[in-house]
Amino acid sequence: MNLKFWETKTEPLKERNLEEIRGICKVLFIDDKAFPVIDILKTAGWKNTKRIKDVDSLEQMEVKEAHILIVDIQGVGKKLKFKDEGLGLIIALKDKYPNKRLIVYSAEHQGKIQAFHPGIDAADKRLSKLADPYQFQVVVEGYAKEAFSLTECVKRIQSQLLKEFGKSTETEKIIANLNKIYTNKDFSVLNISKVFNIQNGAAISNIVQLFLTASA
Repeated sequence: MNLKFWETKTEPLKERNLEEIRGICKVLFIDDKAFPVIDILKTAGWKNTKRIKDVDSLEQMEVKEAHILIVDIQGVGKKLKFKDEGLGLIIALKDKYPNKRLIVYSAEHQGKIQAFHPGIDAADKRLSKLADPYQFQVVVEGYAKEAFSLTECVKRIQSQLLKEFGKSTETEKIIANLNKIYTNKDFSVLNISKVFNIQNGAAISNIVQLFLTASA
């Protein structure tokens, strides 16, 4: 008997639409007060959006699982005794999770006071708490596509391969590599480095693991 006849074939990776990306991406607000933008995002389809009032531990589940962290400057970071509250927390979060996208927001007067704090520079994006909710949606959508869109994933891998290894790789080759990794379900750094024929492909692996584990 040909056992391969009974094997289930893995479907090739396909581009995700925005609805699928909204269902995958986990957005966490860290704010001690209710913020209307959160409900607006949920209504817009970002169903995995939640808020915690503060961080008890950098290892807590909500923080670890989130793909995008959105942090208020004021009123958080107190439980971990950060001197500069939210800004201190932002520095710690970015240090602990360098591959998560981190957005900082504040009221205008707070932003002016804290404009040159290192926590502002640690964030990937800064928004005013008074900004239109649409601006938050645009930023969240951009970062979510960056992580979970096949097209954007390929672009990021191409950019990283060129930057780190000086390698220019065709789109078709990268997609073929991604399909190979996905089919074998081996998302280790060692295997990903082997498939892409690179040494110490930690940065590439971070991109690949995030994209593929959402499909697994």
